Amino acid sequence: MESSIKDYFTDEQNQAIAFFRKHLEEWRNNHLYKYKYAIIRNNALDGIFDTFDAAYIEATCKYPQGSYIIQQIISDKDFVSFLSPAKM
Repeated sequence: MESSIKDYFTDEQNQAIAFFRKHLEEWRNNHLYKYKYAIIRNNALDGIFDTFDAAYIEATCKYPQGSYIIQQIISDKDFVSFLSPAKM
């Protein structure tokens, strides 16, 4: 049986991915956001950072695992993301 990649993520993470995809074009067209890293949490943009490391440190210090994603704002063909581990 083949499972969807969505099956590996929490509901919060899947909602965050959908929110990111919905707003990606808008954010890519904003020169303040393009190529930067976004923390997405609770269907909201929670922060924009110049580097992945800065976004990762911020997210891991503030939020429990499984409750956020980090995405780079680049072309939808070059999809780069970090998902915090799902809660066990």
